[in-house]
Amino acid sequence: MDSHTISALNRLDVVETGRRRRWSEEEKARIVLESLSEPRLVAATARRYGLSRSLLVTWRRAFAANRTKSEAGFVRAVVAEDGLVSSAAASSRSATAHSTEQR
Repeated sequence: MDSHTISALNRLDVVETGRRRRWSEEEKARIVLESLSEPRLVAATARRYGLSRSLLVTWRRAFAANRTKSEAGFVRAVVAEDGLVSSAAASSRSATAHSTEQR
């Protein structure tokens, strides 16, 4: 037998590296909200769920972008009779000023 026909591999082992996990949107949101609950919880939350820190940061950015996009689309509307329009507008302005002061 020629040396070039002899195979150096006598045994081939297949090692399973694990299955790629699929996270539902609800699971992602729950994990992101948990990481946002206190400062500096990104790394600890990522370790708890077996995620990389960078993946959790990516989820947090996507969550923040979706949240600001959905909040920007809604405007408070007031339906009132003719005489009550000015008082409804004034109460709307005072409510907006009050909510701004609380932030």
